[in-house]
Amino acid sequence: MGGTLRYMFGLDLADNELSGEIPAELGDLVELRALNLSHNHLSGVIPESFSNMKDLESLDLSFNILHGQIPSQFTKLSSLAVFNVSFNNLSGIIPWNGQFSTFDESSYIANPLLCGQPSNRSCNIYTLEEAPANVGEDEQDVIDIVSFYWSIFVAYVTILLGILASLSFDTAWSRTWFCVVDAFIHKAKCLTS
Repeated sequence: MGGTLRYMFGLDLADNELSGEIPAELGDLVELRALNLSHNHLSGVIPESFSNMKDLESLDLSFNILHGQIPSQFTKLSSLAVFNVSFNNLSGIIPWNGQFSTFDESSYIANPLLCGQPSNRSCNIYTLEEAPANVGEDEQDVIDIVSFYWSIFVAYVTILLGILASLSFDTAWSRTWFCVVDAFIHKAKCLTS
């Protein structure tokens, strides 16, 4: 982060299929006026170091998979005119001081765990307890895999019990099944002796 990068006024990396966490070092680009990282696959939290960019006028982090809270230090960004974090997995209370009081709900849509103004979702104790600070994909994947294995086990046991129950009734089907099993056992004995 040296040389000509320090004098850059705009950085647009939207729609580049970027993945991983946003480097905190981007906050060192203090001359930056516009930063667009939207429509990527960026994960992790929003770096607090972005609050170092005092002259930042536009910040677009929408359409990523960011989680955690919007850093409260962002309220110090007095030049911020455009702010968009919609379509992420952010949680917690939306900052509502300074420039943030000018942003409407469209800046935050599709973040169901965000609450407060202007989202019209109350930030009661239950909401904040249910909304973990770091909702990671790995935790969701583990839950899905465990559920998958349990559902396979339950299906297997249910099918096995169904077959055993149907064989316990004296029907033509069960008699045929036992005849086939007896013939198989008789043939196996003949082959081994």
